[in-house]
Amino acid sequence: MTAAARKVLDDCRFVLSLLEEEADARRWRVFWVAAVTLIRAVGHVLKKVDGKDKKIKRSANAAFQKWKSENPEHQIFREFIERERNNLLKEYESDVYPLAEIHLAVEGERELYTIDENIFRPLLDDAWAGEDARDILTEAIEWWARQLDAIDQEASR
Repeated sequence: MTAAARKVLDDCRFVLSLLEEEADARRWRVFWVAAVTLIRAVGHVLKKVDGKDKKIKRSANAAFQKWKSENPEHQIFREFIERERNNLLKEYESDVYPLAEIHLAVEGERELYTIDENIFRPLLDDAWAGEDARDILTEAIEWWARQLDAIDQEASR
């Protein structure tokens, strides 16, 4: 019943696979914009397309209220899915570390290590600072899958 939103989510999974393999910083950035746009588009398509079904619309509207609340269970919606999309589409800024090379210090060692070739793309701000952006995107994809399952289940009653 949430078939259109799930199609968007599948495309997001595809772009995530491209992000995992891409080493070129410019292409990685463009794929990131696509992934962030898609991960937020899941909700828009859910509301506008799948929401043409009255039961889905009712379930989705109730879910959106929960997602926008301060409930920590839905922090990823507010502070990653919405925030990163707003940053990118309204200001073309991102919370992902902007350089291709990352210098890391290892605890107990005096030497700095350089990481490149797309091994690590950390987020710089908010709740996921220091986490790889792709890992948080994966969490967001999994979160959406659970939300769509719950909406389908609710609408089938």
